Amino acid sequence: MTETQDIQEDRPQEKHLKDYQKPAFSFSNVFLTFELDDTQTVVTSELEIHREDSSNDPLVLNGERLNLISVEVDNKLLTEDEYTVEEKTLTIADVPDQFKLKTVVEINPVANTYLDGLYKSKGTFCTQNEPEGFRKITYFLDRPDVMSKYKTKIIANKGQYPILLSNGNKIDSGDFDAERHFVVWEDPFNKPSYLFALIGGDLACIEDEYVRHSGKPVKLEIYCEKGSTGQCEYAMEALKKSMKWDEEVFDLEYDLDIFMIAAVEAFNAGAMENKGLNIFNISCILADKATATDDNFVRVEKVIAHEYFHNWTGDRVTLRDWFQLTLKEGLTVFRDQEFTSDMHSRPVHRIENVSILRTHQFSEDAGPTAHPIRPASYIEMNNFYTTTVYDKGSEIIRMVYTLLGKENFFKGMKKYFELYDSKSITCNDFIHAMELASDIDLSQFRRWYEQKGTPTLKVSFEYDSQNKKFTLQTEQSNLKEGKDAPALHFPLKMGLIAPDGTEYKLPELVEIKEKKQSFTFENIDQKPIASLNRDFSAPIHLESPLDFEDYLFLMKYDQNDFNRWEASQEIAMQIMLSSIGSGQKSTLDPKYIEAFGSLISDNDLDPAFKALALNIPSESLMGQKQNIIQFNDNHKAREGIKKELANAHEKLFLETYHSLNIENDYCVEAKDIGLRKLKNCALAYLGYTGNKEHHDLFMKQFTSATNMTDQFAALSILNRIDCPERIEAMQKFYDQWHDNVLVITKWLSLQAISPLDGAIDRVEKTLKDPIFDYKIPNIVRAVMGSFFENHTHFHALDGSGYQLAQEQISKIDEINPSVAARLSAAFRKFPKLDEKRKEMLKASLEKLLSKKNLSRNAYEIINKSLNAT
Repeated sequence: MTETQDIQEDRPQEKHLKDYQKPAFSFSNVFLTFELDDTQTVVTSELEIHREDSSNDPLVLNGERLNLISVEVDNKLLTEDEYTVEEKTLTIADVPDQFKLKTVVEINPVANTYLDGLYKSKGTFCTQNEPEGFRKITYFLDRPDVMSKYKTKIIANKGQYPILLSNGNKIDSGDFDAERHFVVWEDPFNKPSYLFALIGGDLACIEDEYVRHSGKPVKLEIYCEKGSTGQCEYAMEALKKSMKWDEEVFDLEYDLDIFMIAAVEAFNAGAMENKGLNIFNISCILADKATATDDNFVRVEKVIAHEYFHNWTGDRVTLRDWFQLTLKEGLTVFRDQEFTSDMHSRPVHRIENVSILRTHQFSEDAGPTAHPIRPASYIEMNNFYTTTVYDKGSEIIRMVYTLLGKENFFKGMKKYFELYDSKSITCNDFIHAMELASDIDLSQFRRWYEQKGTPTLKVSFEYDSQNKKFTLQTEQSNLKEGKDAPALHFPLKMGLIAPDGTEYKLPELVEIKEKKQSFTFENIDQKPIASLNRDFSAPIHLESPLDFEDYLFLMKYDQNDFNRWEASQEIAMQIMLSSIGSGQKSTLDPKYIEAFGSLISDNDLDPAFKALALNIPSESLMGQKQNIIQFNDNHKAREGIKKELANAHEKLFLETYHSLNIENDYCVEAKDIGLRKLKNCALAYLGYTGNKEHHDLFMKQFTSATNMTDQFAALSILNRIDCPERIEAMQKFYDQWHDNVLVITKWLSLQAISPLDGAIDRVEKTLKDPIFDYKIPNIVRAVMGSFFENHTHFHALDGSGYQLAQEQISKIDEINPSVAARLSAAFRKFPKLDEKRKEMLKASLEKLLSKKNLSRNAYEIINKSLNAT
């Protein structure tokens, strides 16, 4: 579940789903021996291989950045003329139908800054093999449909590396010689090479135990850097919650006697679900109240759950090929979303998930790198660990759940495991299991796996007062697929609300299957207001004739929490967009100001929901509504509406803040998180009033905060105000936390995201600070990723933002192409730039593309962006 890379060939070639062929050989058993060394790690691989077809084709194994020492077939040492070594392959001709292959290679973990295969993070050896990292460890048929049983022997210096871990169960250990010891691990389950894992280091550990429903105990271990064990306690509790939830909800029990997690500092992604030995980015493990915000805690819980759930949806049932990535990721994201919804507030979590989807995935779907959740082709597989594959993939699973209903969906999951346990399969196999269990035809629904872009559903209404009938007319389209795109099948949850706020009794949803459809509802005695796509039942754009007054009505009366929030967002969006280009200062409608105030003062609302409803749509979402993005105008419009609302309700915000700013023991429960969210939302609005008297309030919270949530909230507010208090607070935070990599990334992010003048200078100064390290992805993303979200400065009219981006992407690509490619996603807005900005960005992108040895990771993203229309 992460990224890797390869250096660009002259013309990077695409791989196509249609070209899939079964592997010619199977590998029943794999025995690996590692002799760990910083620069000369020796890896001995012993493979039992069987030919699976009737051909006499040679054995071709993947291998990159390997120094081959020897090759043996059935204990016979081969001479150099009996095999061929190329840059990315080892080929052996004339192999028998069944044989044993032994290879010995040497690799350099310290030099591996790409963070795939075997590398070192600080003093710890660790691996990352998804999708194609294993070929950087040893020669192998490195593809997910080659499943084998693994035994691993690790040999290392006793003093430097007392902890040696791999997949499965420990079966042997002892002294290897006077200075080195060894440990042998054996995994009883077949797995693909991308799930292989190894850890070697001097690490601390916390231990616990979980008793499964069957009564069998599981030993739980979390490994981390010494001195950080106290920050692992929350992760351990989250792991036990995840195991319990998966047993109770999906009836899935863990299948080994030990479950281990290791946290490392340098990691390209959030975490990796290696069988029995998950490897995590420290940002997704370490958390305590002094160093982690509420959002950090929830993310730890969510990622722990996600990786644990992969034990069944990803490890036990895995992928036939990488084009099927959403099979495991979309399904597992759905599972972790359901888990988090059960642990916290379901409506709040749904709103947060949809907000992420709209901000990132809808933008991806509309841009030059748009692709179906099951791509038809790719140049670099790492570039397809996207919000489309993950988050839209999850929405497709959610639609299956909605269409089939809870009972049928879980019957389908049971059938899925009955049919495909220990197999590598496709997305079609998942749908097939659902059809078998439910007896519901999903053939049309399969089109979701093939179409790119976000569908649009245009609706209109007719009300027949004489016959008391309401008709909903729908028309679906997909701009990315064109007018001839076949119709999709999806659920549309809805409600009809009478003028007095009561709701008519209707079926919960209608099913959209045709390009044009109409649905008539009877016994509707008054003209209703329609509440559509409730709970975001389908990942679509909705175009409706609802107006400002209708949304005010829904904001007040809609019984569906998601759609009530949606109404508040739609009103704010309409106000902001309408103010752009008018040449006049926008004045908010008093009705909206009143409705907004009613939200603040409604004590019956969940505080977390209230904080979300009081938020204003982002500049990114505004840009999605525009053919040519108006970066400066969007920023001005958003700042304007927040200032006007803040000044209109300053007293109410101040009262809300003081009523919630009470000393309590810090607790990471949904209720407490919600109260802090609302408190800090109110404080943030006070920052928009322009009233300098509130600066003391911000500083007081910053200096007296007993938890990172409150400290960072106050610092974030000051970060957008040009005042002496900002300078003081930023310096104090730096002085307090500059030795803590995780916490200082928050400070780095604020430096880059601040809307104040001088952003380029701040970023360039930050890049020279001793705390900045190009080899740690968390730090690089904190600075450059945040700067790319600072729209007015990244897209500055003088081109300085583009020049900085070009220089930094070029430098980062030489160190870690995966990180460079992810950051290059910022260029996807190229087609929606005005001509002046487009010309400047074009020059920067062309300079990047002309760079010698640009990675194919970055090449694919940049080339698509530049050539988009």
